[in-house]
Amino acid sequence: MKEMTQHEARAEAFRRWGTAGTIEFHPPRQPRAVRGRLARYACTVGNGGEGFRSVEGQGDTWREAFDDARPR
Repeated sequence: MKEMTQHEARAEAFRRWGTAGTIEFHPPRQPRAVRGRLARYACTVGNGGEGFRSVEGQGDTWREAFDDARPR
């Protein structure tokens, strides 16, 4: 399965949650760096701004984040 682009992820968020759909990308600070146990995932999707989401999903890819999306 081909990975989503950032543009495709934004379109999927709008399809699922309308204009409230949001995506965030947090690349690792250093390529191939070891991330801590509680480190944030690279991709976050949801239905609203930071702190105001009733649905949120996280993952290392956009597809993982959408698969993880569930009510908070």
